[in-house]
Amino acid sequence: MTDLVKLVSIMTEVIDQLLGVLQEFLWPQEREKQRAKRQRVIVAATHHFLRFGYQKASMDEIAINAGVSKGALYLYFPSKLNLLFSALAYEGEQYFQHHLAMKDLQWTPRQRLKWMIGQSFAHHETSPLSTKMLSQTSDFSVVMADYSLERETFEALRHAEMRLLDALIADLLGSSFDEAEIKIISGMTYDLIAGLVLVPETLRQTPLSQFDLATELIISGLEHLKPGELLEPKNDEANRSNPILAGASQKVVMRQ
Repeated sequence: MTDLVKLVSIMTEVIDQLLGVLQEFLWPQEREKQRAKRQRVIVAATHHFLRFGYQKASMDEIAINAGVSKGALYLYFPSKLNLLFSALAYEGEQYFQHHLAMKDLQWTPRQRLKWMIGQSFAHHETSPLSTKMLSQTSDFSVVMADYSLERETFEALRHAEMRLLDALIADLLGSSFDEAEIKIISGMTYDLIAGLVLVPETLRQTPLSQFDLATELIISGLEHLKPGELLEPKNDEANRSNPILAGASQKVVMRQ
């Protein structure tokens, strides 16, 4: 199996896994009429959360807008947090189905990684509810405080996203880097991307128009890494001059 065929296979498997996790969370086994009602509530809730945010959102008003009783609403969604995560998952399902598809299999490894990072940055345009939640600092804090209630589903999503990033970075850097080092590098890259995406608009120092430059900066930094540089710094002087690398070399955490 060629490297390209292997990468495409991994990407297809990961995207299927992402969709599977979202769909399992969103759509329990139920009749078509019930599913249509569930979807109607999710759409109504999305519009309501977009207008009022999370803390000010009213389950009573969402029920009215969806044309269901309050009792029926709680039968489908046991809490406002569960309904918010369902709306976010529905938005994510649409995103993965329609946007996360590589346009050209003949791209170079650099182009493939740049495409993936660009999709992460463009997520705000295709997922307005996610963008609003991230831009509302107080709402985001409240949601994160209760995050443990839905942790299993979103940890599965993160794990799948990391598999995709691992594969693309390994594709870029080549076989000279071992699996442990690839995981460290992709973890750092994930955190850099998440940092740019999660920073509220009011605090962001990089305008959206310059995210392409940020992508170039990330990829150029990756291309200048040398095999073994993160796991085995050459000497104590290297550690002292680069405390980030020193810390990374002491905390090798293998993702399961």
